[in-house]
Amino acid sequence: MTSVVTVILAVTAGVIPCREAFAQTIVYMVSEISGAGVPSRLNNLGDVAGKAADSPSGETRATIWNRLGLRPTNFGKLGGREYSSASGINDAGEVAGAANTAKSIVPFVRTPAGGLRRIPLLPGDNCGQAFGINKYGHVVGYSSGSNGRKAFLWTRSSGVHNLGVLRGGNYSTACDINDLDEVAGTSASAAGDRAVLWTKTGNVRDLGTLPGDKSSEASAINNNGDVVGYSKGPRGMRAFLWTQATGMQDLGVLPGGNSSRALGINDMGAVVGSSTSSSGDRAFIWTKQAGMRDLNSVASVTLGVVFVEAHAINYTGQILVMGGATHQSSGSGHAALGCAPAPPSSFLLTPASK
Repeated sequence: MTSVVTVILAVTAGVIPCREAFAQTIVYMVSEISGAGVPSRLNNLGDVAGKAADSPSGETRATIWNRLGLRPTNFGKLGGREYSSASGINDAGEVAGAANTAKSIVPFVRTPAGGLRRIPLLPGDNCGQAFGINKYGHVVGYSSGSNGRKAFLWTRSSGVHNLGVLRGGNYSTACDINDLDEVAGTSASAAGDRAVLWTKTGNVRDLGTLPGDKSSEASAINNNGDVVGYSKGPRGMRAFLWTQATGMQDLGVLPGGNSSRALGINDMGAVVGSSTSSSGDRAFIWTKQAGMRDLNSVASVTLGVVFVEAHAINYTGQILVMGGATHQSSGSGHAALGCAPAPPSSFLLTPASK
C-alpha cells in the first residue's frame, strides 16, 4: 500500500528546473514506496527501480515501482535462478542490474518488450554487475575475474568495452552514464582510489580529491558532465561536486556533522545525499543558491519519519529518500535502548507546487 501525505520542507528552488531560481519553500507530497523492497534509482518520469522480495517465494527480484501509484512489479530472473536486482532505469523503462546464474552474479539489461538479457562480460571474466543506463540503453558497470575488476560500457551495436584504469591502478568500477556517453566511476591509481570521468572519446580523467584527502569515489553524473561523490581523508568523508569549470568543490556538512556523501545530481545541478548532523544521519539537498539543507522538517517529524539518505533526484525535482520511524532514534540519532530498529522505508518526495 502507498501512503501519500502533503508536507512542507524548507528547501530551495534549486530543485525547480531553472538554474537562476531564487530560494523559496517548496511543497512536497511524501509517498511511501510500497512493498518490502530497496529502491535505488529514479528516472525523470518518477518511476523507481530497485529490488524487492517476491511473493510467495520470498526470493529477491529486480523491481520497478511505476509512477502511477508506486506499486511494485518484479520482472523475473535469469534462467530460473533465484536473485535479481535493478540498479538503473531510463525514461523508456529500460533497466540495468545484476542477476545470478548457477555459478556467479552477472550484469543484465531489461527492456519492456524484450525482457531480461544478459550482458556479456569482458574476456576471461566470470562475474559482474551493471549500475547505470542512459536514454539510448547504453549500460555501465564492472566485469570481474582473475585479472581483477574493470569498468565496462556496453551498447547493443558494439558490445562490451573495457573502460580501463588510471595509470598505476589495477581495478575500476563505473557507476553512472549520461546521455553523452560520459561515464563516472572510481579507479585505482598509483596514489590511491580516485573518482574518475571516462569521456566519450575513451579517455579517463582523474578528478582528484579534496585538499588533504587520500582517496575519492564518484556516485553519479548529469548531462552537463558534472560529477558528484565523496572524498575521504583525515577528516572523514566529504560530499563533492566536480565540474569542468570549477574542479572539485567541498559541499560541506549539515550543522553539527562531520561527514557527508553526495549520491545523486540532476541536470539543474541540485545534489542530494546524506550527512551527519547534530541529530544523527540526515538526507540533504544542496543547491548553488542555498548550499546544503536538511530534507527533514517539523512536518516530516510530525509524520513520524526521519529521512536519513537521499539516493537520487530527477529533472522535475523528485527525490528518492530512505528513512525510518523517529521513535527508533534518540535525539543523538542512535536507536533507543531496548528497541529493535525497524527495517528502513523508502519515500518519493514530489514537488506539489512552486
